[in-house]
Amino acid sequence: MAGAAPAPETMIPADEGPARFGRLLRSHRKSLGATQRLLAARSTVSVRAIRDLEHGRVGKPRRDTVRLIAAGLGLSGQARADFERAAERSATTSYRPTTGTSAPGTHRKRRPV
Repeated sequence: MAGAAPAPETMIPADEGPARFGRLLRSHRKSLGATQRLLAARSTVSVRAIRDLEHGRVGKPRRDTVRLIAAGLGLSGQARADFERAAERSATTSYRPTTGTSAPGTHRKRRPV
């Protein structure tokens, strides 16, 4: 409808996106009465991944991960679509995980061949 106020989730600062998705995930998990460990078993996603998502440590979760968690939560229809949409909106540039890197100052310089 024209002139309608934007949905609340569109007014959240970008850096709060991951935290908002984490709260939504935690809310769904708790309403199911599941622990992170139980959800991990039901979704085949690691406990660590679920914990990191709930704590807002993941800027943009992988689509497959979100789908597995949604299935583990038993979400379907509009609830599932809203959950997946919230994950897409959680993207932010404030957190970019690095993989396969050493701690700062501990990397080795390559020797010339």
